[in-house]
Amino acid sequence: MSTAIHWSGPLLVCGAVLLGLSIVAISFKPVVNQPLSPGLAALLLLSAAVLLVSLPGMYAAQADAIGLLGLAGHVLLEIGVLLLVVLAATPLLYPTVTESSGENVVVFVLGIALTVGLLLTGVATLQGGVFPQTASILLLAATAGFFFVFFVAEFLPAVAGQLGSTFFGILLAVGFAWIGTSLWSRG
Repeated sequence: MSTAIHWSGPLLVCGAVLLGLSIVAISFKPVVNQPLSPGLAALLLLSAAVLLVSLPGMYAAQADAIGLLGLAGHVLLEIGVLLLVVLAATPLLYPTVTESSGENVVVFVLGIALTVGLLLTGVATLQGGVFPQTASILLLAATAGFFFVFFVAEFLPAVAGQLGSTFFGILLAVGFAWIGTSLWSRG
């Protein structure tokens, strides 16, 4: 295995932990129609950057086993991670803005890309058998959690979105961290 793939493991763990912390911190208060704090936005942006750098190593380690389904999932997942960048941009660039961006086509499309990317990546990773199956199942469960939070929870009481976000963040972080640890331990 190449050195780049090996070292993408600890980066994936780091990105997963940062993302999990960000999502759980966001879930402590309902942020529907509220901007993120600059500190939380910076944490979200950092997690996105680390994930964007490390996810190609995850794909490369299993590329032969997951085929075109895995490639499609990886591409959509990478595009979907840009949702984190878009969400973090305004609070970082314009910290005095106190209004949320509201409904946005770009955010919606990136949310769809992230949902489908997580789903295809989870299925391909499960079928490929390169990484632990339980980690793949966690990615699939996180997909359902993200779908709920992004597309359904806004129509429910705020606590439903908060709990959904917490579980989604934890599942996603543990799934990616497990895969990252597996990559790293392959030496």
